Amino acid sequence: MTRVTESTLSGRSFLPAALEIALRCPARSDYIELRFTTSAGPWQWCFPEPQHRNADPSAATSIALAFGRYGAQAHLIRAGELGPALPSSAALPLILADARILVERRLITPGLFPVSAKGPAA
Repeated sequence: MTRVTESTLSGRSFLPAALEIALRCPARSDYIELRFTTSAGPWQWCFPEPQHRNADPSAATSIALAFGRYGAQAHLIRAGELGPALPSSAALPLILADARILVERRLITPGLFPVSAKGPAA
């Protein structure tokens, strides 16, 4: 059995994630919920349903799901660092096309970032 290791991108801790299931988001019918499994536990995120679901399989490389200024945000991974942010609707087809996924640890593990009345600190 291969041991899953943590990755560091742009000074932040990420865990490899496997897509467990994709289904209709319970909160919004025009969104798709993806459930991921990681070594630290499950994580789920609802993505807007894209206009076009066809992704070039060669484009499905690596995507990091990271905590950003306005919540979770998908990023391309370029040269071992967080690359440009992607609109969620653009990230979804890449994830469904078997992109390698990393989820920032603090999105999965409760208590790893302070929460104030204004929301999580970035």
